[in-house]
Amino acid sequence: MRAIIVAGVIGLLATGAAQAACPTAPDGSSSDYVNNGTQRSLCLQQELAGQLALRQQIQAQTDAAMARIEMDMKLQQMQRQMRDAQQSFMNP
Repeated sequence: MRAIIVAGVIGLLATGAAQAACPTAPDGSSSDYVNNGTQRSLCLQQELAGQLALRQQIQAQTDAAMARIEMDMKLQQMQRQMRDAQQSFMNP
């Protein structure tokens, strides 16, 4: 649960960071609209690639945590079944 919350917060912060890290350059006589748009698009693409890698890492950690929880639950169920079987054997 904690990892999901952390992932959500990082996602919200990352979208604001992409806007701040890739400002729009003003169009002037020495630069044209296409060049500025291309540079901004490349910058945003790099930001998105970084965010995707981070999200994949968080997803992998979340999946690993869920797998551990599932294994723990199965182990607890097996222990409960063994305890119940022992009790029924001792007290027919």
